[in-house]
Amino acid sequence: MAKVSILPFQDAYISEWYASQNFGSEIALFVSQYLKPGDDYRSLLQFNLDKIPPAHIIEEAILELTVYRNEVSRLPINITVHRLLNKWNQYSVTWNNQPKAKTVPDGTVIIFSDLQEEKVRINITDLVRGWYDGSIPNYGLLLKGNESHNNLVGFRSTNYEEREAWPELHIKFANDKLKTYDMETLVIPHPSRGVPLEASTPIPLGARTKATFLVKNDSHSEHVRVMLQVGYSDDPLETFFNIGSWTHLKPRGYPGEAVALSTDDAAEYARVLAGGKGGERILVWPRSYEL
Repeated sequence: MAKVSILPFQDAYISEWYASQNFGSEIALFVSQYLKPGDDYRSLLQFNLDKIPPAHIIEEAILELTVYRNEVSRLPINITVHRLLNKWNQYSVTWNNQPKAKTVPDGTVIIFSDLQEEKVRINITDLVRGWYDGSIPNYGLLLKGNESHNNLVGFRSTNYEEREAWPELHIKFANDKLKTYDMETLVIPHPSRGVPLEASTPIPLGARTKATFLVKNDSHSEHVRVMLQVGYSDDPLETFFNIGSWTHLKPRGYPGEAVALSTDDAAEYARVLAGGKGGERILVWPRSYEL
């Protein structure tokens, strides 16, 4: 297993109180609320994963931050990590133009008033896996506090003079286990030309192989659904067996809303079956991993 530590190539905080001002050159990254309502702070970071070679598997990804200011009162607060859904720039981002972020957090850390350690660590493995395999667009992440009363927390940014205090993303990854296949585009046939179903090219399984299909709806239709199937032959006309139930895919325009379908069932081949009303495009990225 290999390890790599990556510094952000963008980091900045934004302030609700100074909603049109940019803080991309500051030495701090603030989160949560300061003094009173309307004075909330959030921070944004973005990492480049080019240091990780292709066709590897992310085993663990930990975001490490250095705390230098802690105004958490008696009760602890959660600081949450949220994937960003749009592009942004460190030297122009403000509270007023901040990019949209996913509501459901991708990681959480609890901050206590008597925090003993200078470093805090947040597990964001699933998010980084998505960035790496392409199922989640990498626009970076947003850090949020509770934003309900004065519990300001400050971390060091990459503008701080001591490099050891900068934010870092620590990643463990394994090699020689992941096999990737070319992306495949499925087009659902119109009902006038047959059943509105289309299947991807089967990929081989094995005694210790897990198959994963990253699937995205590349149309504006809300009627696209997908299902995982396994079979004993790579001939698409042979019998394939359904695994689980249909999964509906949101239409194009919902960043980060692709799905991953996986199986390690005892079968020789696996594929994705897609359905719709006709004419929809579905993108499929097949992967297999040796367990």
